[in-house]
Amino acid sequence: MRAFVPSEHARHAPTKDYSDGLPPFDHLEVPARVELLLAGAREAMLVEPVEVAHRALDEVLALHDRDYVQFLLALPDALGADAEYLPAVFRGDLSRAPLLFQGGMYCKEVGTPVGAGSIDAALSSAAAAVAAAQHALGGDDALAACRPPGHHAGRRRYGGYCFFNNAYLAARELSRAGRRCAVIDLDYHLGDGSLEFATPQAPYFSLHADPFRNYPYLDASHAAVGAHATLLTFEPGTTGAQYLARVDELLSHAVDDGRDVAVISLGFDTLGLDYVQDETTAIVATDYEAIGARVARCECPLLFVFEGGYDADNLQQCSRAFFGGFASARG
Repeated sequence: MRAFVPSEHARHAPTKDYSDGLPPFDHLEVPARVELLLAGAREAMLVEPVEVAHRALDEVLALHDRDYVQFLLALPDALGADAEYLPAVFRGDLSRAPLLFQGGMYCKEVGTPVGAGSIDAALSSAAAAVAAAQHALGGDDALAACRPPGHHAGRRRYGGYCFFNNAYLAARELSRAGRRCAVIDLDYHLGDGSLEFATPQAPYFSLHADPFRNYPYLDASHAAVGAHATLLTFEPGTTGAQYLARVDELLSHAVDDGRDVAVISLGFDTLGLDYVQDETTAIVATDYEAIGARVARCECPLLFVFEGGYDADNLQQCSRAFFGGFASARG
């Protein structure tokens, strides 16, 4: 399998996360995540790394609102080399405010700092997703080792460690080529950004923890549904076997109607030891072997887009188990 790796991902290296209030904790979305993902995959199967050296600005502008992208592009020039930016005020329209206050109309949280290299890294991550999609058009499986991740990024919104929606950048590339594409999200969290992009050509299917009690902490009045979307949740304490049964249910909706290709938003933060969980699962690293094998039963080409997975001590093992199960079942 070819693994498309964004060459500039390490330029995004946030230091502190204020999501839990004060004091902040060391940020979990670290550059080492890509190497741990790839190391595990290499231990399980033949992986051909392909470095993606360009930035997907045109593709990002075609998916996200222009004013949002232009704000992110302008922000690094206003920062010092070691500075990190978080919004200071939160309003619906801050377009008349100075640049450094405008972020509060594009982001509603304090867990996703922007550094001087963050947006170049996000454009590089986007390019890896697009390159993997172009490869998948030939009928082969592919892995986009995206970092920063993307499924929380909406049309004009960043957060949840995400800036641009890598999964739907890939889906857009596939749809433009006439492919019927499913976007299947197997991350701990609902991809609230991906939900915004779901279309008849590229519907969204997600299995996740309760999004009212876990990030993205939806507004209580939110219906947590969307057009062209199928959303399933799992319960706190879910075991590997219980989670696998829910994966079966999700995949029966997603790919049993003859999809040409599936984009898999692949997160390993469903692991019970992962710090990002508010309601912990009972999933262990070895459970991912059966999950990978089940995903492999999908008859269409699969494009894996890396999302969550923040337990650095176990991420490599999770990746090895998943891709080992996938490779064995794929044949």
